[in-house]
Amino acid sequence: MEQNNKNTLGGDINQSMSGDTQLDLNACVKEGWLLSKRHFYRILQGALFTLGMILLLLMLIGRFVSIEELQSPSVSLSFGLNLLFTLITTPLITALMMMGIGHSVGLQVAFMSLVKRMAGSAMLIFCALMLGALVNLGLGLYILPGIYLAMSTGFTLVLLVEKKYRPSQAILVSMRVFNRYWLPLSQFYIVSFVLFIAGLFTFGIALIWIVPWYLHTKGVLYRTLFGVEVSGQPSNQTDNKDSIFYA
Repeated sequence: MEQNNKNTLGGDINQSMSGDTQLDLNACVKEGWLLSKRHFYRILQGALFTLGMILLLLMLIGRFVSIEELQSPSVSLSFGLNLLFTLITTPLITALMMMGIGHSVGLQVAFMSLVKRMAGSAMLIFCALMLGALVNLGLGLYILPGIYLAMSTGFTLVLLVEKKYRPSQAILVSMRVFNRYWLPLSQFYIVSFVLFIAGLFTFGIALIWIVPWYLHTKGVLYRTLFGVEVSGQPSNQTDNKDSIFYA
């Protein structure tokens, strides 16, 4: 991919780590909703594909692993299932988040194109396993540290993909920025969690709107706090190709 004529749209990561970026959560939420309406079907298709893959994976596990084994899994079984889920779901979920980021800077990004780029990334899988271990450790010690780690590392995978950071660097940068803006970001994650739970009581129907909104709002937050590198000068229209998106 061409690396010349790069431009950063949105915020500056160094300013955000210093706490100098102005973050208006209400404005980000409103923009995320507008983006979700504009790109509703595109991102919903990716979300439904991801859900279908997860359900298929669960069905396959149910055929080869008994309920008794799942209720009290051995260490090897737990590790194997965790690794399998990470291998399958990480590229899909990361691609959805990258779609939200791309749409936030006016780029039209293809879900399967992003998945293909990330499916073979050993670094991405390794980073996802690190995050899972950190969050599980925090939840195992006390609940609050686990919740903090889950929220503060929320931008890690997209930082690794978009900024080409090392896993440890992506984790630390995500946590440093979160610590500067912990109140609005915590509010966003808590409200999103409540909406997801409420959406389940509608037999999942409400999630059709909640998921696109969440992905696009998180994309706007990423653009505001970290900036997004693109090639050329993308417009506000959505007819730009994802070839100018550094993912």
